[in-house]
Amino acid sequence: MRKLMTFFLILMAFLGCDSKVNYEKPENLISKKQMTDLLYDMHLAIGTSNVQNVKYEKNRNYMAFVYEKYGIDSVQFAMSNIYYTSNINEYEEIFEAVQERLKKLQDSLVQEADSLVRAKRAPNLVDKPKDSIPQ
Repeated sequence: MRKLMTFFLILMAFLGCDSKVNYEKPENLISKKQMTDLLYDMHLAIGTSNVQNVKYEKNRNYMAFVYEKYGIDSVQFAMSNIYYTSNINEYEEIFEAVQERLKKLQDSLVQEADSLVRAKRAPNLVDKPKDSIPQ
């Protein structure tokens, strides 16, 4: 009897833990393209919040600027985010696109930093523009 009760409890636990929750599509759902751009900018805003800006301020919250840029508020973002997280395949596509864009940005910044380091170490090896006036 005890084994039957244990089996029944385990079976109830598995059946009760259905992870397929689908939320209704909100009226003001942010499109996948805009959500990709929004999440990209959010990652940049979060990443730069601890960097000192031109006014020598640190720990600044730039999220309000991101919401303003896209003409949305935090509630609209939250509702769209909940909807997309319930549709994991769409959310995965969005995050892969964001990740790819962030990787491209990182690679370009690394290349730029490398070229600056090379120019600093060996300034005579850097291609300088030719002077148009003959000497």
